[in-house]
Amino acid sequence: MKKNVSIFLVDDHTIVRNGIKELIERIGDYEVIAQFDNGQELIDAIDNGERADIIIMDLAMPVMDGKEAARQLRDRNTDIPVLILTIDSTEKTIIELFKLGVRGYLPKNCTAEVLRKAIDDITNTGYYHNDLLIKALQSDEKGGVRRNDEKQKVLKLITERERVFLELVCSEEEYTYEQMADILKVHRRTIDGYRESLFDKFNIKSKTGLVLFAIKYGLVEIPLKY
Repeated sequence: MKKNVSIFLVDDHTIVRNGIKELIERIGDYEVIAQFDNGQELIDAIDNGERADIIIMDLAMPVMDGKEAARQLRDRNTDIPVLILTIDSTEKTIIELFKLGVRGYLPKNCTAEVLRKAIDDITNTGYYHNDLLIKALQSDEKGGVRRNDEKQKVLKLITERERVFLELVCSEEEYTYEQMADILKVHRRTIDGYRESLFDKFNIKSKTGLVLFAIKYGLVEIPLKY
């Protein structure tokens, strides 16, 4: 029998939270196993050993907001992926949250189908990126000028094989590192070397970080996900 995806739901508005819970459990094999009013309650529960497959969290909350909660989860090396569901969709906020390790970001006015896809993508592949994120990353500017100069600097720092590796990391096929090694006809250790080299050069911490890095600097073509 298929196991339901377990979810922690974090939102300080009880009526809104209950409505989201009802929607989530109606659109797929998902179960909200715990609800929290703020980030501090979530962190306390995780510190006490409570676990779920995914966390769906608002941003604007008392005591501890979603951004600080995401930072606390990162600092604790918590392996539960976070999907942000909020009304705040400013580009600066989106970029900051993904740098904190958030795996997906949706506005609260998204459709049920988009929410279902985000949950499934994060559960199955570890991340969800959509047009909102891509637009935010591609329009990350300084002084109103697109960062073409920074892209050129990045290109000078990566090898051709590292760029091919990034294309595989960002592929819709969602290859494992072992599959990437087979495709490139190299040893798995060589793939690890490409990854660690990019991690060191650009202070990247995860596979999700590699995807966001590639999108931000336009290093690969990423199809939009809806």
